[in-house]
Amino acid sequence: MNSDGARLLGMHVGDGTLYKTNTNSIVWELRGAIAEKEFYDNFICNLLKKIFGLEIKAKYRSGGANGCYGIQTCNKQIINFFINEGFKPGSKTLTAEIPIKIKNSSKEIKCAFISGLFDTDGCVRLEKNRTSKPYYPRIEFGFASEKLRDDLFSLLLKLNFKGYKWQDGKYSKLCLAGFQNLEKWFKEIKPKNPKHFKRINC
Repeated sequence: MNSDGARLLGMHVGDGTLYKTNTNSIVWELRGAIAEKEFYDNFICNLLKKIFGLEIKAKYRSGGANGCYGIQTCNKQIINFFINEGFKPGSKTLTAEIPIKIKNSSKEIKCAFISGLFDTDGCVRLEKNRTSKPYYPRIEFGFASEKLRDDLFSLLLKLNFKGYKWQDGKYSKLCLAGFQNLEKWFKEIKPKNPKHFKRINC
């Protein structure tokens, strides 16, 4: 496992899915908001080409309020990559967790996985924090899977991040607050999704 593969696994755990069609074919999908078109076209498609040597194109997908943008493929090389890493077709919403291989890996691999997860399923939020304008950064995750939240929290503690976790109804949440966490995050985790940079530079 290298950092590119770890990043892709993080993206899959965040917003990816494997499912079987009526003809028993297996499909891999990774979807995001329409506003993430730049991220899919310029980064994720290039990442897939780097890992698999394949020209995979992202497309607009209908569904939901405004549709979405992402990748859908039956390519066996990509499907087998995820299956060989222990992922199975079917919903993982409530059962998602961080693979043991990632937990036991080097710092570089851990950071790459977290970066992929953050780029697809995390956010930076700015709070007013008793001021008139939002300025105080909070790196946040919210998962349906409590196990995934707890796995990520443990991994972040090992990487010397300081944060806290809580339960908000059906969502298991995690937060790293403050400028020190933000600086360390962008230096070590190295997210690639432009939406995060636009958020903190707004």
